[in-house]
Amino acid sequence: MDLNDSRHQLINMKIFLGIIVLTSLIGMSISCNIFTPTPEVPQVVVSETAVPTPLPPSPLPPTATSAAVPERIIYYYFVPVEEAAYPEGSVVIMPDTYILAPVLSESAYDPDTATDLRTALAAMLRDERNGWTSTNLEIVEVTFNVGHAGVVLQGEYFGVGSVTLIAARMQILLTIFANPAVQTATVTLNGDTIGNLGISHSLEAKPTDYVFTRSEIEVYAAENMYVLP
Repeated sequence: MDLNDSRHQLINMKIFLGIIVLTSLIGMSISCNIFTPTPEVPQVVVSETAVPTPLPPSPLPPTATSAAVPERIIYYYFVPVEEAAYPEGSVVIMPDTYILAPVLSESAYDPDTATDLRTALAAMLRDERNGWTSTNLEIVEVTFNVGHAGVVLQGEYFGVGSVTLIAARMQILLTIFANPAVQTATVTLNGDTIGNLGISHSLEAKPTDYVFTRSEIEVYAAENMYVLP
């Protein structure tokens, strides 16, 4: 083998070794890319959104609504004629003598209308401004059913002339119909209708079971309403 052949063989050997080394390096590089572990990503645990607990309410000062006094029962009283001005809603029975006006009692309305009517009538009878006197006047019975009131009174009314008794009669009726639940009413005194209290002639007499209506009492009040001069 001559010298040139030897050189060629040596060069070919170097080229072959170089190819082997290069192939090894490429293989190692590919292996690194394939088996390089993926960085661990910390797991995020998603929980339900927490609802903030509301703070307890702070105490508030009482409002006008919460401090309001419940509506009270109304009855009618005799207005002293010496008063400079008569109250709103006054009804004239006899000018400058007998004037009736609504006033609030000290009692609040009850769910039971019969109880309210008894309370109103009791307050009316006790009022010291009444223009009449009585003997053992008492409320015997008060009933209420489907808009109709039944009132039974017992005792005696006394007054100066028939007009005082008429005023007493209207005081009772206006007090009863001041309750908005009442649409009709029968009212007796000693077994006779209150409508006959103060009448001057038998022709004016009403039957014992006479039924008063709201419209009748409202018309009377409207026709005799006090008007400023």
